[in-house]
Amino acid sequence: MVGKLLKGLVPAPLRRPVRGAVLFLVPPLRRRLTRTWRRRNRLKRNLGRVRKRLNRLRRKLLRALKDVWLNTWLTMWYMCRGNRPVRSSKQIHLVNPLQDYTGSPQRTLHLFDELKEHAEVCLWSEHKVPLEIAQKYPVKRIAAWRFAFPKAGTLVIVGSLSLGPWIHYAHPRRTIFVQNSTYMTPGRFRQRLRQISNRGRREVEVMYASELTKRLAANHPGYVQPSLIDLERFVPAPSRQPSAFTVGRLSRADPLKHHPEDAALYTRLIEEGCRVRIMGPSPSLEAELGGIKSITLLPMFAEEAHLFLQGLDCFFYRTSEEYLEASGRVITEAMACGLPVVCHESGGYAEWIDDGRNGFLFESQQEALEILLGLKEDPALRQRVGREARRTAEELFSETVRSEIVEFYLR
Repeated sequence: MVGKLLKGLVPAPLRRPVRGAVLFLVPPLRRRLTRTWRRRNRLKRNLGRVRKRLNRLRRKLLRALKDVWLNTWLTMWYMCRGNRPVRSSKQIHLVNPLQDYTGSPQRTLHLFDELKEHAEVCLWSEHKVPLEIAQKYPVKRIAAWRFAFPKAGTLVIVGSLSLGPWIHYAHPRRTIFVQNSTYMTPGRFRQRLRQISNRGRREVEVMYASELTKRLAANHPGYVQPSLIDLERFVPAPSRQPSAFTVGRLSRADPLKHHPEDAALYTRLIEEGCRVRIMGPSPSLEAELGGIKSITLLPMFAEEAHLFLQGLDCFFYRTSEEYLEASGRVITEAMACGLPVVCHESGGYAEWIDDGRNGFLFESQQEALEILLGLKEDPALRQRVGREARRTAEELFSETVRSEIVEFYLR
């Protein structure tokens, strides 16, 4: 390359010494250019970090300014009303993000279906709800800057959601907090109660999803009621063609909803002649079990939940050790379908299961395998436990219990 350039620029007698001088100077020049390039890259990375910090600071500042503006706006609105509470009403306001059909939103929607025949019930969300929910339910969007939020009546906060400043300007006749989370420590629970109660200015009644959630809240006074399910949809299958014993699992595709040892258990069941159907497998389960014959993996909501459950002989449930299930409505749905449920003993659902009578509780992997294989070999045991499971679901959600729930919210 250097020789070709010298041919056109330097006379022949001088080419040799000039070429030697150029080759002598190239390595230092290359090192200098390399150092300059590295400095440029370091400067670029540092500028990128500074830009990210400035963007984070800008977003925080904008949020703070928005909160100040919103609180000022709401305070002016409150003062213009003469500092008087809004006239109370008989309305019931159910507040939840309603972002999907998982546990907390389903509890909210079932509560709406149960109460709408007895009172004027409004669904509220601080977010834009999915189209499939918006088409079935009349959900109102909370927009505090337009003063669109629950102002009176009975305010029901379902789940451990964060709430905007509008909560301090509402004047409900009653305030109910449905606590269905196991992540909330006693300290965080007290903070949430303080926010909902407007710093202790109003009384908050608490409804727990299970005794477990009540214990995790340091046994703060409140009621315990599992999430309502539709006993007319979730019923035992009318009849099934004889086939291989099928173990099923239904949940979100969240890694925390599945145990790391589940894949090994399912593989062992296949070796024993069972079939496995999972709707909502985690990515790791898909990677380990995908393509294995006799294992069916379905995405979330691929089938109606009751139809999926009616195609099973047994329902299995266990979560990661990092996640503690508060109640697990899918387990009561499986019980309502007349399925023997085999569940780890740690969740809140264990309160509804009498081990060996209407379901089974296990502690170890080997114990779970023995229970499942025992059910495979004993159809009479499956039928007896399934009947008791259905009876338990009917007792949990009987007409008497539903009437008591309605009366509680109508007080």
